[in-house]
Amino acid sequence: MAGNTSGFAKYKRLVIGVVVLTALVLVLRNFAQDIPNCAEIQKRLDDWGIWGPVVFFFAYVIACVAFIPGTIVTLLAGLAFGAGWGTVIVSLASTTGAILSFLIARYVARDAVEGFLGKQAWFGKFKASIEENGFSFMLFARLMPVFPFNGLNYASGLVPIKLRDYALASWIGMLPGTFVYVYLGETGCKLIDPIIGGGKLELPADVKVRIFVTFALLGVLSILPMIIKKLRKK
Repeated sequence: MAGNTSGFAKYKRLVIGVVVLTALVLVLRNFAQDIPNCAEIQKRLDDWGIWGPVVFFFAYVIACVAFIPGTIVTLLAGLAFGAGWGTVIVSLASTTGAILSFLIARYVARDAVEGFLGKQAWFGKFKASIEENGFSFMLFARLMPVFPFNGLNYASGLVPIKLRDYALASWIGMLPGTFVYVYLGETGCKLIDPIIGGGKLELPADVKVRIFVTFALLGVLSILPMIIKKLRKK
């Protein structure tokens, strides 16, 4: 969840990251033959029953509060739980983590958070914009991540926005990106599993469709900031 970067550059780096991860798996395969594939990971999580999603949920919430970037964790949700349940778990966890960070900044560590964020170049612009527009700007900031995700969580606790408006705008605004990242993680399983298994990377038709859909979704997310900007100017 990058800062003030263009949509295309942001998602290009994400794709490069996935390519690098795949290359890393190829290298590891030469040294460790017992790397579990996605099906094995999912089987182990199934053996945990309800505790698998619960542990993942709390780990994600902790990552949000601790300023740990959530992109990799979101991709792992797709790998572990699939696009459907992965999106549900990440959506609930990221919103919960965002709310906890908000409450910490507002009621627990306000001076410390303000001292830290006050040095950030984007904080002044964010503060002025949120005071003027409230819910609509928060929704815009989540759909178009011009501010760092974790920083935005804490910064929101320092400005006069209602918790209800913040939570709802955050949940709605983060949902499209959450689905795309989780879907990308699930699609990555279809690519990496044959490599780990020692087979050739022969992609079935459904996997090729998945790859096409993934890049199409990334493309939509890339141009979404420009669309939002134009709508806001009207």
